Amino acid sequence: MDREIDIFISYSHEDSDFAKEMLSELEGIGLNCYMAEIHIAPGELWEADIRKAIVKAKRILLLITPNSKNSLWIAAEAGAAWALEKELIAGLRYVKPEELIEVIRKHQVHKLEAKSHVESLLKWLVPEPKFKCEEITGQWIDPVDGDTVYFRQLGDTVIGYYDFGTGTKKVGLYQGTLQESQLDYSWKWIDNDLKGQGIMRLSKDKNTLSGEWWLKDDPKDHTKVQYRRVSDEMPDWLSESDFSSFFANNEQHSEKNANKAN
Repeated sequence: MDREIDIFISYSHEDSDFAKEMLSELEGIGLNCYMAEIHIAPGELWEADIRKAIVKAKRILLLITPNSKNSLWIAAEAGAAWALEKELIAGLRYVKPEELIEVIRKHQVHKLEAKSHVESLLKWLVPEPKFKCEEITGQWIDPVDGDTVYFRQLGDTVIGYYDFGTGTKKVGLYQGTLQESQLDYSWKWIDNDLKGQGIMRLSKDKNTLSGEWWLKDDPKDHTKVQYRRVSDEMPDWLSESDFSSFFANNEQHSEKNANKAN
């Protein structure tokens, strides 16, 4: 068994269909999983194979149902996980936490009775990536319209100037706040009163920002937007002074909050 195992799925054979559903969900978010019924090859010694898989696994997911809550094998696999100091996760389906044996009850518990419960577990296992400064700062282009944007980030604050592909002047300004993987921003044309808002998300490969924007006076009419990263360099039509006042205010605000906290 040479492959990496992110999740060892411990289950009762009576819950095989449920275990296969969870296997599909977990593999769908990029996790390498082990399920005995699927991964033990014909002719293999299944006890030895399971033992090796538990040793290699980073986490053990126990699928606890009325069929399995008193299963000796579930208890044995939970005990092996405890002995090996593996992270143990109890996925409960129509079983209450107080019904669990003590070695399981001490660990992380997730209800798995509805699709929303499964989605919550998946997000807990693989949280959405958070923005970092080097991930958002840079020059981006709309491949359809040719619009160019240069974003600069400091802490939670993002400032971005854009033009319509001429590369000669600033025609608009983004100002936004980062919350995990989402950029909530406002925008305005520099020379007039046209204003709007928008939301964008950074792709997993860190090379695409996509989302939508809308006019402040017409919040129901949304327009899709997508930018592709093209460079980390600041374009010629911008200078440090364009950002200095925004980030100076941001730093002063941070210092004031820090002083208050002290």
